Amino acid sequence: MNATRLLALTALVFLAADACGAETPVAAATATPTSNPAIPTPLATGQVIPLWPEGVPGWKDIGPEKVSGTTYTNISNPRLIVYPPPAGTPSDGTAIIYCPGGGYVHVNTGGGIQGLFNPLGVTVFALLYRCQEFGAPAPLQDVLRAVRLVRTHAAEFGLNPAHIGVLGGSAGAHVAGSAGTLYDDPLGRTGSPLDRVSARPDFMILIFSVLSMEDPTASASSRKALLGANPTPELMAHYSIERQVTASTPPAFLVHTQGDTTVKLENELQVYAALRKNNVPVELHLYPLGTHGSGQDPNFGPTALWPKLCEEWMRFNGWVPPSPTSLMKVQTATEAAARSGKTAPKPAGR
Repeated sequence: MNATRLLALTALVFLAADACGAETPVAAATATPTSNPAIPTPLATGQVIPLWPEGVPGWKDIGPEKVSGTTYTNISNPRLIVYPPPAGTPSDGTAIIYCPGGGYVHVNTGGGIQGLFNPLGVTVFALLYRCQEFGAPAPLQDVLRAVRLVRTHAAEFGLNPAHIGVLGGSAGAHVAGSAGTLYDDPLGRTGSPLDRVSARPDFMILIFSVLSMEDPTASASSRKALLGANPTPELMAHYSIERQVTASTPPAFLVHTQGDTTVKLENELQVYAALRKNNVPVELHLYPLGTHGSGQDPNFGPTALWPKLCEEWMRFNGWVPPSPTSLMKVQTATEAAARSGKTAPKPAGR
């Protein structure tokens, strides 16, 4: 049996847990594979896909998970919640791993992200990742497993394996940014056959972002939750996204405001500078108004337009289809090249 087939079969065994089944955490040392080797498809709204049915790495008993509305606390069973686009929606097979914020204390999925991206033909996978009860590197392991899982099963999910991005807000942006910069980090590998699958996202969207773990830019509370009360300088540097950018980092769309008094906009500025230094395509939007996480509030004026600008960025780069409602006369990089009489540029990050 060749390695590719072995990987696929092993992955299916690992992911055999019923998508809507029990939420009981499983310790890695005691996990046993189930006999049902399939994830139900087509994907359904609200469907749950466990990340680690073979056993959560570094699992420990932290007591029951707590759920209040869209806020999840004390997560020990990381998983994806699926939000596919409506049937018949034009699509380029793009998926977003959505990493909600919560300061690494909890995960709040109530940002309405699926409502922004589903109409564009984008499948959204909301990631419930481990937080302060586990600390680093658990969130990194969870987001990289999510990318690997979705990429491995792209055919079954009706997705393009080269169109898998990450999106995060606040501390969730640190999770997403970690995927975009630490996708090959040994700390993100667990010995699973799925480790052989590329965990590099094809793009990243970072909003009101916690990105640096170093003073004076860091969010002290998020850093403590992720790295502990007294992290070493080496640990803080390792998890500072601006220090981990390379020429292979995926293209990025960044949003922040001067009105954010919770997380400093220097997080975005430092990462923008690092991306620019490494010639990584990046689009940065900074606005004067808007409190932390208020990016869709029309009371803050143009700040609320960032989703439409992000849509056009994705369309130009080929991640969502052309649309008659687009604000742009030239919607794609190929069209732009044709109008200029030049050869079409290579799409961002490909």
